[in-house]
Amino acid sequence: MNEKQNYAITISRQMGSGGSYVGYLVSRELGFRYVDREVLSRAANLMGTSEDWAALYDERSSTIVEDLLKSLTFGTPEAASLIPPKPPVYDRKLFALECRIMNDIVDRSHAVIVGRAGFYALRNRPGVIRLFIHAPREFRVRRIMEVRNIQAIEEARAVVDESDRNRAVFIRDMTGYLWSDARNFHLSVDSSAVGFPAITEMVVNLARRVFSP
Repeated sequence: MNEKQNYAITISRQMGSGGSYVGYLVSRELGFRYVDREVLSRAANLMGTSEDWAALYDERSSTIVEDLLKSLTFGTPEAASLIPPKPPVYDRKLFALECRIMNDIVDRSHAVIVGRAGFYALRNRPGVIRLFIHAPREFRVRRIMEVRNIQAIEEARAVVDESDRNRAVFIRDMTGYLWSDARNFHLSVDSSAVGFPAITEMVVNLARRVFSP
């Protein structure tokens, strides 16, 4: 790899498709920095708000969060604890800051960045591979049940469906792109058909080929 330039792999993923796990495996194989929750944590710190509050807006649009808070307000007395001590974090401000943080990270090191519309945030940089990992709904539902120890399949389906809707709306509102459009990515892979080890090997080989001087 060219030591004078830092490289990045962005991983967009459907919930339950194993994108975060693949990202970790790829980063370990390449010796790249693995970046996931760190972006949100740094953004919340810079904005002077809690990570839990910022997480409400992470990969969600304001209207979705407002609907969620309204439902909590009318549903439980504990909802008052969600009211922030400072003005609320708005999705566009948070997203713009996260984009700056992702670019700053790649300025400093090679990185595998999971989620946060990294494919868009780093779109103008050379040396970036954009990956989308997806899988059929029922595969993802079963995996979420295992990973999160959810017993009821209907509950798992609701979690997966809500995540898909939130991410699609968020990407559309923040970037103007269709989240699942393969044209946004260099590689789009069905993890249920290919498997995590094979996807990792595929991405590592692609990176070594593309990033070699």
